[in-house]
Amino acid sequence: MSNYKKKKEELPVNYDGQLAPQEIELEESVLGTILLEGGILNKYISEFTPNLFYLEKNKHIAEVISELYVEQTGVDMLTVIQKLKKNGTLEKVGGAFYVTTLTTRVASSAHFEYHLRILQQEALKRNIIQVCSAGVRKAFDTQEDIFDVFQELQTGIDGALKAVMHYEVKKVKEIHNQIIAESLDISSKGTKSGVPTGLRMIDNLTNGWQKSDLIVIAGRPSMGKTAAAVSMCLYPSIVMGIPVAIFSLEMSNQQLVSRMQSHISGVNVSKIVKKQLLVSEIEEITLTCIDLNTAPIYIDDTPNISLLELKGKSRKLVKDNEVKMIVVDYLQLMKSGLNISNREQEIAEISRGLKGLAKELNIPVIALSQLSRGVESRNDKKPMLSDLRESGQIEQDADMVLFCFRPEYYGIEQYEVGSETFDTKGLFMFLIAKHRNGELGEVPLKFIHEQTKLINHPFNNPNEKENTHSFVEPEGTKLGKLKENTDFFLDSLTKNNLPF
Repeated sequence: MSNYKKKKEELPVNYDGQLAPQEIELEESVLGTILLEGGILNKYISEFTPNLFYLEKNKHIAEVISELYVEQTGVDMLTVIQKLKKNGTLEKVGGAFYVTTLTTRVASSAHFEYHLRILQQEALKRNIIQVCSAGVRKAFDTQEDIFDVFQELQTGIDGALKAVMHYEVKKVKEIHNQIIAESLDISSKGTKSGVPTGLRMIDNLTNGWQKSDLIVIAGRPSMGKTAAAVSMCLYPSIVMGIPVAIFSLEMSNQQLVSRMQSHISGVNVSKIVKKQLLVSEIEEITLTCIDLNTAPIYIDDTPNISLLELKGKSRKLVKDNEVKMIVVDYLQLMKSGLNISNREQEIAEISRGLKGLAKELNIPVIALSQLSRGVESRNDKKPMLSDLRESGQIEQDADMVLFCFRPEYYGIEQYEVGSETFDTKGLFMFLIAKHRNGELGEVPLKFIHEQTKLINHPFNNPNEKENTHSFVEPEGTKLGKLKENTDFFLDSLTKNNLPF
């Protein structure tokens, strides 16, 4: 009988009588290579973890190797044997004889990385089998809440990957050169570095929503949060062909698409939602909204969606549909999926999770958020960061916080920004309260209430025809004293002693 067959017989049989996925020969080869060439760990230490090994004795040896590396002690056959002896585990691994035989399993270190990848795959298979097996058992148990089982299963699958895979550690030189190359590419193409909104002032300030950023758009009810989100999804998807996804916890998918139809066609949104349309209006919607048939917009209106479920769906959307931006409407309607009794702590967990998701998928995540009633009790109705509802963690996690503010809603007739005065009829202000990588300020936009639509502000130019059918207003708009490059609005919060 060959040595290989003997090993197979020694392995524990599990998972419904089947042998767990493993590659014993490669385990021995990887360990033997490290014992011969300890310096190889300098390149692969982030990929090397004891969880990769199936045999307990190999796992013990891998643990000792990791300990020696952290202690900055040389890793070779003798140091490993001495460390095993000190830990009292030398006999458990088969004595010094087994350790020395590992080096005989090495033919060449040339394929070390490939062998390590195979061990990662096998370890991931074992982890998935273990998690799913537990899920199957609980699914058959009538005492278990199936929704809790589902959430535990998602958490387990998440952990199964993290146990064997790590984020890559890069040298600053690689990152530096990558930034230069991407900047040159963007400059030559004349495009934005992030996902554009079609709202000139916002795009000039942000250069589009940037990868890995969590953007929080907050406001009191009826301030236009969803209108802003719809506008920011329609432009990149229809005009630029950029796939976006919307998790709508508050509105049904039909209500959301009705807003899109109204935004594009100019037909009153209330008539679309209530199905009170004239034949001429139906024809208008059909003709003007033809792009909705091909727009890469994906809508999920699952109510009370959990953070774990949202993460799973988002990963699939990015992988299968190449989604470049995710919108969550709105944050306070989500569940963490964990057993947290304190609502503030739960919102904090959701906020951290959304920021982690943005970083993991390397796309911008826009989360809409409600504000507390404290805004209504003040004479100055402008929101402050302290008004973010239920958790200060949102402020900490967000890369940008923008407040929606419509002075007209509070009966204010004139609104001043710097030395300019705006008529508040239809005025929508984005108050940028936090911007991790840019300036603070106020951005004026135009809100068309009948269509719940947000567009570029004409800056009180009576000669300019209001543009209700396109996403970007005509070129050549006269801005009067205001400069389109947004310099006027930068740091306006400080200049005007605004409450941020």
